[in-house]
This record gives sequence, C-alpha cells and structure tokens, in this order.
Amino acid sequence: MKLIRKTKDKNKTVTGSTKPQRPAWKILIVDDEADIHAMTRLALEHFEFAGKKLELLQAMSGIEAREILRAEPEIAVALIDVVMETDEAGLQLVDFIRNELKYSMIRLIIRTGQPGMAPEKEVIERYDVDDYKDKTDLTIEKLYTTMRLALKSYRDLLILNTNRQALTKILDAAPELYHPKSIKQFFDGVLNQIIGLCNLGETGFISAISSGLVVTTNDDQIVVQAGTGRFVNPDTNSEVEKIIKTCSKSILEKKPHEPLHSGAILIPLTVHNNLRGCIYLEDSQSLNEADKNLINIMVNQCASALENLQLYHELKRANHETSQMLALSEQASKMANAANRAKSTFLANMSHELRTPLNAIIGYSDLIQEDAVDYGCEGLLPDLEKIQVAGKQLLNIISDILDISKIEADKLELHLSEFSVKHLIEEVTTTIQPLVTGNQLNVECSGELGIMYADNQKVKQILLNLLSNAAKFTQQGTIDFIITRHINSPAVKELDNQNTLDSSSLTHPNSSDWLYFQVADSGVGIAPDKLKGIFDPFIQGDDSTTRQFGGTGLGLTISRHFCQAMGGEISVSSTFGKGATFTVKLPANRH
Repeated sequence: MKLIRKTKDKNKTVTGSTKPQRPAWKILIVDDEADIHAMTRLALEHFEFAGKKLELLQAMSGIEAREILRAEPEIAVALIDVVMETDEAGLQLVDFIRNELKYSMIRLIIRTGQPGMAPEKEVIERYDVDDYKDKTDLTIEKLYTTMRLALKSYRDLLILNTNRQALTKILDAAPELYHPKSIKQFFDGVLNQIIGLCNLGETGFISAISSGLVVTTNDDQIVVQAGTGRFVNPDTNSEVEKIIKTCSKSILEKKPHEPLHSGAILIPLTVHNNLRGCIYLEDSQSLNEADKNLINIMVNQCASALENLQLYHELKRANHETSQMLALSEQASKMANAANRAKSTFLANMSHELRTPLNAIIGYSDLIQEDAVDYGCEGLLPDLEKIQVAGKQLLNIISDILDISKIEADKLELHLSEFSVKHLIEEVTTTIQPLVTGNQLNVECSGELGIMYADNQKVKQILLNLLSNAAKFTQQGTIDFIITRHINSPAVKELDNQNTLDSSSLTHPNSSDWLYFQVADSGVGIAPDKLKGIFDPFIQGDDSTTRQFGGTGLGLTISRHFCQAMGGEISVSSTFGKGATFTVKLPANRH
C-alpha cells in the first residue's frame, strides 16, 4: 500500500511504502593492508543473511577502529588484524571492545598473517574472541562460512538479549496497568506499551511499528478506544472505518480475519476466553513467531488488567449507587423516626387529654349508681354499669396506647421497689376474678415466694394482661396460674427448655434468683404460623379473633417490653385448639 504524505510545500507530495527498510548488518574490517580490505569487499559483495545485506565499515588501524566503534555501537561482527601500528594493536582493540566499551554481543574474529606473533591458543584463552583465522587459510568460501556463523551467533544473542529486555519491560509495565484509571487512559497506555515493546532494542528488534488502533466491543457496539501513529486522530482518518469493519468481524463472529493491509496484524484481546476487542498494528512484516509470542504475553497482561479495571469501575459504580441508596435510606429513616416521634408525642398528649374526661365519666357514673340506690332507682343500675364498664375498657385502651408510645419513644421509666410476691398475687387474683367468670381459675404458689425488687405496677400489668387474655380466649375451661421461685436450680433449665425463646438473650443472664409466672389455659390456642409474631404490636391469633374477642393487640407487646426492661423475658408455647402457656421469667433482685 502506498501512502501520500504532504510536505511543507503544498504543491509537492512524497510517495513512500509502508514496508520498512530493514537495516543492514554492520561489519567492521580492521586491517592496515588495503588489499585485504579490497578482497573482503569483493568476497562479501553479494552476501546476505536473514534477508539483510551487509554494510562494511573500514579502519586501517586500531586507533581508527576505536573511533568507528564509539560512533557505531550496533556493529555485528569485527574482522581484526593483530599486527598493525603495533604488534598487539589488534589484541588491544579486542580488550578495548570487551572491557572498556562493554560490548558483549559483537562477534570478534582475529584474522592474522603472522600467527607466530599471536599464537592461537594463547589468544583464545586470554582474550574474549569468537574465532581465530590465518589470512592464508581464509579463502572466499571460508570467509563466507565464517561470516555466516558469526552473524548467526550475533543474531541469536541479539534475540536473547532483546527477549530479556522485552520480558523485563513487560514485568515493569504490569504494575502500571493495574493502577485505577479511566478506560480511555488504560487503552492509551496499552497501545503505547505495545508500540514501545515492538521498537525495543538497539535495532528495533521487532520492527519500526508506529501506527496502531485498539478496538473493543461494548454491548455489541464497536468502539475505537485508542490510536497512535497515523491513527492518532482516528475520527479524521478515512481508513479507520474499513479497519473497524474488519475488527468488528473478528469480534462479533469470534474468529480472526485477515487485516486490510499487507504487514498489518490483528491481535485478539481476550478475557476469560471471550473476545473483547482487537489490537491492530501496521508495518509488522518482520515479526516472527517468537516476537508475536512476546506481544501476546504483553496483551495477556493487558487483558488481565482490563478485567480488574472493569471490576474496579463496576465496584466503584455499585459503591456510588449504594452510597446514594444509603443516603436516601438514612433520610427516609430520619423522616420515619421524626414521624414516629410525632406520632408518639401525639398519642401521649391525646392519651392524657382523654384520660381526664374518662376518669370524670367513670367517677360520676359511680356516684350516680350510689344515688340511684339511695333514691330507689335500681332500674337505672344496669345502664350505669354498662357506662362504667365501657369507660374502664376505653381507659385501658388509652393506657395501652400511652404505654406503647412511651416504649417507642424510648421513654419507658421503671419505678423499682421491694414488695411481697404473695401480696402481689393476691391483688392480681382479686382484680382478675370478675373477668374469669365461666372458667375455673387455679392459683398455685410453689414454695416460699419471698420478696421481689422490681416495678410493682408493671409486673402487675404483665400478669393481668396474660390472665385477661387467657380468660378472653377460653370458654368454660380452666386457667392455671403457677408461680415459682428458683435459686440456681436445675428446674430453671427445665423451664427454659419449655420456652420458645433462648434465655441467652436476657439482660441479666448471670442472675441466679428467678421468679417464674406461668399462665396456662385450655382455650383456642395459637396457630403455629402465628407464634413468631404473637408479641408484635396490634397482633392477635388472627383477624377473626380480633373481631370475636376485641382488644387492641398491644397487651403482649407491652408485656414483653416491660419484661425486658426489668431484665427478664416472656415466652409462649401452644397447641392449636388445646390452649396456650405463657411464661414470664423475671429476676427476683434486679441489679
């Protein structure tokens, strides 16, 4: 393919080939005899090795050779005479090359017409030379063979050295590839690293590659990620579209296609066996398989780094989205807490406002009942009793709402004191007796119950809630109220095993003095799927029980919070249709 490149003179054009000219092998001939130079030029006039011709450099002395070596560091082979301006001028030149200039790859061939002045064995052992020839033996044929072997050795050393430099460059480039950056910055770096690798070494060991593109796929969209050389501005290059089509076929059909131009190659960019893109390079005619393997090593490093970079960007995006969601969630939580606080404040205020007139209603209904008896109006008593019962029920509902609002506002207060457990049970039994009409209430106090240090009113409220629930859900049955005290007794473990809640959740797990209050009834029981939520607010066994038996569904929730506040817990076990057992476990002495 021919390229038309404009010079500074707009009326002229320069036509050039994209095929790079391969540099010739540089050969240094050092000898003080002009005939030797002429004979060597004649013998090597048409010499060619590995597709490259020879460029002969001439020096008539060791001193002149040193100047050439300083100016031309890429000399492949030097043919050196021993005796020139001095008897050891050639050997001194060898020492200069190896030890002062530190040129280790140049092949040095001693060529002497006076073998006695520099014995072969001594020279080979003492000096770092690669061959030793007598001028009389070095015919045109032998010179050809010697030169070919020397160039082959130089080429192999050059390849080994360049491969070492290439691998070092790949290892040095790898950390930079893994640094977080934008996708465009990443692909710009990838292309520059590969171009730099191709032009590595003193002679540009692979080729003079300068033009390339990186093309990738994103949701079936082909994207030009980076360009260099004549593709540095891919949007303005008319050939880029044709190259993209070729790359697209390779990516979308998942198989390589021949590039558009001779000397161009497509290198697949593969992540987990998935073709993610192509790297397009021009002027790569001199690439051999070993060179391509090195480039593929670099590309594989790039593919691995690309996977990590994409994961990094995905995590970064996910983290940003999560942060936004957390911010919204936090805002919603703050709004919900504010609304909850407003609700709790409203309920508390309303409860206080409602209690005053309700207490007046209950109080005046009681006074009217007394007056009705005094004035012989007994016919009014049933209605007055209904007013008083309804008022008390409403007062209880308001009290429950006030309690739950305090709990939700985290304003629950305990008023601790010492009191007789036996006296507490007597008060509870007396209070609940009118509600258990039609059922048999069995009260069993096991052993000495002693003194308890807790909030008397809240313990009483817990027990009244449980007993009233048992009475509500039991028709013509039995209610067993069992109270026991255990001080570090095996019976405690047995009772705990009957509970549905783990005693390790208690606030005072180290307490060894516990009071157990069990309320067991033979009522309707609780369905298994309702047990887990039985202590949630506004919950009863199901909606039908709420309609049938009434109530707010707050009693068990309040009771549980009271228990936990005093360092205990409440649990339940039930067989549906056969009754339920609630167990309250409280520390006798709250520390």
